[in-house]
Amino acid sequence: MCGRYALFTAPDELEKYFEAIVSRAGTIEPNYNVTPGMMMPVVAIGREKVPVITTFRWGLIPNWAKDPAVGYKMMNARSETISEKPSFAMPFERRRCVIPSNGFYEWLREGKSRIPHFVRREDDVIMTYAGIYDRWRSPEGADVFSYSIITTTANERIKHIHERMPVVLNREDVRRWLHPETPLHDLQALMQPLPDDKTRVYRVSDEVNKPANNHAGLLDEQKGGPTDGETLSLGLL
Repeated sequence: MCGRYALFTAPDELEKYFEAIVSRAGTIEPNYNVTPGMMMPVVAIGREKVPVITTFRWGLIPNWAKDPAVGYKMMNARSETISEKPSFAMPFERRRCVIPSNGFYEWLREGKSRIPHFVRREDDVIMTYAGIYDRWRSPEGADVFSYSIITTTANERIKHIHERMPVVLNREDVRRWLHPETPLHDLQALMQPLPDDKTRVYRVSDEVNKPANNHAGLLDEQKGGPTDGETLSLGLL
């Protein structure tokens, strides 16, 4: 599952990283506590057949939906069943995107407590999630573009916190994911967990538990938790 993430890389850096054009549709501001329903940057193939960075709403609203609130239940799509679910099958085949981030949050349950952690790439500042999107037309005739983040089985450094994690694409695989003619079996091969040695996990402040809190300090590493000490040196996190 991926229910929160952060993105603070500047638009011009995203443009260079993805070799994409930044659309004027929506503004891109640093966001350290992204929640479903927010308008956030995605990269998709535009009308000129080149990658475009634009903003879509997080939480996929199927084009046939009657109530846009269904999007809050579709923030994630499971890689194992994505081609079977009516809400996801067509977008997976025709409307793929990637979602830039700098990492995501996950919570470790200890009794009644939920301890927030931040997960990022060890080898790169940008963490790129495989995604799908759809276009829904409101009763007023407005087009709403929305997306889901695809998840897969968590790797060894994350699975003790949560059994799922986003599909994280390597930079060289982004174009393959976006290309409309990439065979579906090739896409399935890309939907793998991030390797353990490229994953860093650490405890962060409880402030992130409140969606209203949104500042860089949310990413500061906190001491005195289950991710400290020998646990890290053993490679369990």
